[in-house]
Amino acid sequence: MKQMTLKTRNRYTLTFSTFFLFFSLFTCAYFVYRMNSVIKGESFLNYGVLLKDASLFSPCYLAVALSCLFMALYIPAISFYIYARFEKTPSSEVAYLILFLLGCLPEFARLFIPLETVQKNLPSFLVIAGRALFWGRTLSVVSLFAASIFSSKSKGLETEQNIIVLLVFSLALANIVPVNTTKITPSFSIEIGWNNFVQLTYAVAIILTAASYAVNAALNENSLYIRMGIGIFCIEFGCFILNTSAVLAFSAVGAILLIVGTMRALSALHKLYT
Repeated sequence: MKQMTLKTRNRYTLTFSTFFLFFSLFTCAYFVYRMNSVIKGESFLNYGVLLKDASLFSPCYLAVALSCLFMALYIPAISFYIYARFEKTPSSEVAYLILFLLGCLPEFARLFIPLETVQKNLPSFLVIAGRALFWGRTLSVVSLFAASIFSSKSKGLETEQNIIVLLVFSLALANIVPVNTTKITPSFSIEIGWNNFVQLTYAVAIILTAASYAVNAALNENSLYIRMGIGIFCIEFGCFILNTSAVLAFSAVGAILLIVGTMRALSALHKLYT
């Protein structure tokens, strides 16, 4: 299999960017529609969807909704930014970053879990949502790890082959890991089997990603890898906070980390190839 060409990568990036935009718009529109259909139910209002019911330091649905809606803006905006800025830059890391953004999409499911709970559309929706969330989070973590070890300047497998492997790997795991639909977290995620082991694995992968950039910096004698590693770590930590927190203050911190980390990582990556 040949290495992904610049033209192919740009087509791949633009296609996914367009998909991200339409998917985000559809999600927001459907969210407004579903909200209108259940907003009168007192049980739903107990989630703290109204501003007067929300607190900066107490779990509430508003924090989850704002986190997801923030991602609905972040994902297409960053993908189009990547396409525009890296259109002529021969960086395979771009493909992995787009794959990371794809893994963030299932987080939108958390918008609808309380809505479906109110209208008793269970349990099939919760099973699908639980597996989708696990698939997306796994794909996000392994994509950024792959970006750190399979750069255009390293001797790795072909980018296209790596992407297929990552997709198949994360999908296979999502269908193997059991989903516990009786446990819904405050951030409206679905508990999965072996949760502690999975979280530990994620943590190890994140640490290895940071270590990989440190090794690249030492081998290439280039501090830009350190800057990129710090940026990627902020991205992963920011995503973790946004995905697991139902508190407005923490969600704001997660959003700031995600934005700062993204800008830092993309700036360093662009300088590596210019």
